[in-house]
Amino acid sequence: MRRTLPPAWALTSLLVLGGCAAGQEAETAQETPDVAGVDGTVGEVSLDDVFLDAEDTVEAGASVPLRGVLTNDAEQADRLVGVSTPAAESVQLLDESGAPSADGIELPAGGQVEAVSEAVRMQLEQVTAPIAPTDTVRVTFTFATAGEVVLDVPVTPGPGPVD
Repeated sequence: MRRTLPPAWALTSLLVLGGCAAGQEAETAQETPDVAGVDGTVGEVSLDDVFLDAEDTVEAGASVPLRGVLTNDAEQADRLVGVSTPAAESVQLLDESGAPSADGIELPAGGQVEAVSEAVRMQLEQVTAPIAPTDTVRVTFTFATAGEVVLDVPVTPGPGPVD
């Protein structure tokens, strides 16, 4: 019995079509900024990629953005009601427009607040001593329902705004 091979153009077409479909399922299709932040969990809330957004040393008296992704896996909303650190006089919680938020930061049920490359939502005010790019800063996050978690937060430049 004699075998016949398909024409070369048919094989080439299959390879090209297979390559086109791979991009939709590839891991890079949903790529997020790579940030050298720290992660933590308390109750049903997780904190991902938490970092102080600075390229150089943060001088005493300055302010510096505290960035990260806050995810609430609970069936009811929670709220970040406070953030504190011995490295600053205070930590300001901000709404989406950048204005101070006396009520904290709302975490919707099953939702997330992304503050890595989007709006700054937390900011250390009046840093008490210089913070070098190689330092970590102990930061306490307090949630109304989930409770409290302490993280050693690194200093790193953020990815900047997403276009």
